[in-house]
Amino acid sequence: MGDFDAPGRTPGGLFDSLRALIATLVAMAYTRVELFGNELEEELQRIVGLVVGAVIVISAAGLAMLFCGLAIVAAFWDTHRVVASLSIAVGFGVVALVAYLASRLRAQRHTRLLSATLGELDQDRQQLRRPRP
Repeated sequence: MGDFDAPGRTPGGLFDSLRALIATLVAMAYTRVELFGNELEEELQRIVGLVVGAVIVISAAGLAMLFCGLAIVAAFWDTHRVVASLSIAVGFGVVALVAYLASRLRAQRHTRLLSATLGELDQDRQQLRRPRP
């Protein structure tokens, strides 16, 4: 006799059904927590990649714009250095404005965090609420 076999009890009774239900619920919870962890890890990797890429782009673009501006001012040093400096400043302002608008647009198009986990939990909830035939 096993640990759960009681004398006079038929196999497949209430306790076996309850145990199977609990095992199913634990398996579902385990799957959902594992999915949650995977999504969290993917989101973290995506954010780190975005930050590293942004730092590289900002550094390289800033240095390129700086040296380009210095070259223009040096070329017009004897004739129109003030106009050249102001033109470069306006150009940098336009670039900053375009970058700001592009960043704002991208921030508005973000995906919902943990959308796959929430979708799976919603499906589980709907299945549990369905009446059994």
